[in-house]
Formats: sequence, C-alpha cells, structure tokens
Amino acid sequence: MVHGPDPDLVEYVVIGLPRLSSSTAVGQALRTLVESSRVRILDLVGVVTDSHGRYSVTEPESVAALSDLRGVEGEVGGLLSEDDIVLACRSLRPGASALILVVEDRWAQELADAARAGGGRIVGGERIPRHRLEQAERARRGTVLPDEELG
Repeated sequence: MVHGPDPDLVEYVVIGLPRLSSSTAVGQALRTLVESSRVRILDLVGVVTDSHGRYSVTEPESVAALSDLRGVEGEVGGLLSEDDIVLACRSLRPGASALILVVEDRWAQELADAARAGGGRIVGGERIPRHRLEQAERARRGTVLPDEELG
C-alpha cells in the first residue's frame, strides 16, 4: 500500500550534467535508491539549456539513458511548476543539461516519526554547497586563503 508523501521529507535535487545522454549512472543509482526504499521519486524532468540560457524540458521516458527507471514504482509528475524549473535552470551554465527531481527522503521516516512523537517535526534542511565544505575543511587544517576569510 503506497501512502502519500510525508510533507516533512520532500526535497528537490538538481543534478547538472554535460548532456542528458550522460545520465545512465544517475538512472541506475535512482533505481537502486527507489528499490531499497531510501527515496521515492515524486517528479522528474530533464532540462537542456542553449547557449543563451533558454531551456527546454524533456520528459524522463524520452531520455534513453534513463531506461533503468522504466517500471520503477512511483507516480511521477505534477509537482514541479514552470517557476521551479526556471529557478533550477538559473544554477546551470548555458549549454548544460540537468535532471530535476522531487523526492521523498524515505530514509528519514523514522526520524520524522520520532520528532512528531515528541511533539515536533522536521522543519527544514538545505544542502551545504561544496565550496563551503571545502573552505571549512581548509580552515580546520589552518590553510584558509585570505580571500576565503570574507566568505
């Protein structure tokens, strides 16, 4: 029995790729994540940007490299709005491609249930940009460059 997504566990992920045709490994990884019940895909689109940053949307079933996702459990679609796609595309360089996903982080269900049992709930989260983690690691080791100190 499939229940609706837990609204405390839904996030979006943008995976930048040079071309949608290079998403085979991503499709395989997503299939593994879904089959192991760590995530549930709620929406997924591919986007391709041109040299001016304009984008076009490609449905996942028309991307041959995502063939591993055919038959994967889930009702995909309807959560990403045009505004969501525009916002995600702003993070891409012109000429780049991306997969934009909305997933339910099922791995966190036990944590969300425990928070609710204590009268709370998961209220937010955010991915920390790679450059910030690298900067923090250099600071920890004492190798921060002067221009990084301003952050």
